[in-house]
Amino acid sequence: MPRLAIGLAVATHGVAMADGSLAPEAVDQFSHTIGSRVEAVTILGGDFGAAGGIYTFRSGSLADLQITKFGGGGDVAAPMDLGIGDIKWSPVIQGNLGRIRAANDFEKGYLQGNTSTYTVMAIQFGGGARFYLTDHFSVAPTVTGIYGHTENEFLAKNTVGEVVKSLAKGTFVDWQIDTWTVAPALEVRYEWIWRRTVFELSSRYTYFHTESFKTTSPLVSVTGGSQTWENRMDVDIPTRLTVLGHELHTGGFLSRTQLYGGIAEGLNDNHINTVNGRFVFDFKDKLWKVRWIGFGASYFFSGHFDGWSAGADVRFEF
Repeated sequence: MPRLAIGLAVATHGVAMADGSLAPEAVDQFSHTIGSRVEAVTILGGDFGAAGGIYTFRSGSLADLQITKFGGGGDVAAPMDLGIGDIKWSPVIQGNLGRIRAANDFEKGYLQGNTSTYTVMAIQFGGGARFYLTDHFSVAPTVTGIYGHTENEFLAKNTVGEVVKSLAKGTFVDWQIDTWTVAPALEVRYEWIWRRTVFELSSRYTYFHTESFKTTSPLVSVTGGSQTWENRMDVDIPTRLTVLGHELHTGGFLSRTQLYGGIAEGLNDNHINTVNGRFVFDFKDKLWKVRWIGFGASYFFSGHFDGWSAGADVRFEF
């Protein structure tokens, strides 16, 4: 679970104490949101496997989440003999650059009616290897690292918020923090071809350990653990229609990602369902290492939120 270090002692009720400290209820609300929010948005924006886009929350304090990201991962060489039976292997590289903005609306308690925003820049890089046990079945252990820079801004919308902002600026509100995340993962994949249509089933488990290493606030530090488990079915369908010599393919994927630990607490949900569709043009053997180029869009939903994303869909093949 994410942990927020608190170095401020309080013992009486009220918006502020006589010595200028925050009320216990205000401190408690901050301590239950900061760590999980920072961890959740860093993973969503930093991990190449998480869906970017605009998330709309139907209930709960996390009211708005917008993610812009560029990245991906996969094999970067043709399979090579491992020297053990018929097993082959390929090196894998993964990377991502993301920007996230999240708004946390306080719906109850002393901070009710006010908003805390989080703006995150995240960079991910890492890799591993994919081992082909058969021509259709493979496993890929990988390890990536994520650097995240988070800036918090407290938007005071009532008298209580104005008092909190004046007392807690630079401590519980209006701070910046740098975090590092290490993310070991294991993916299992099976590919099945029917005529020219390609079906791909995959299951990917990732563990994220996040810690802060630099902060402008003496009271805020983040230590947390999260887990995601994505199960996906992807299909690629050639249409036999050509445009400028390139065959049009359609397809997409369905997936369900289970969430555990800090990311589940930060999003107030334990899963994300995704429906994706794409239209792409086949560039195999016509552009160096490019399999296809086109457009894709996704709709994702859960018990408390939904959202969408759209952008270029590019796949490489070595």
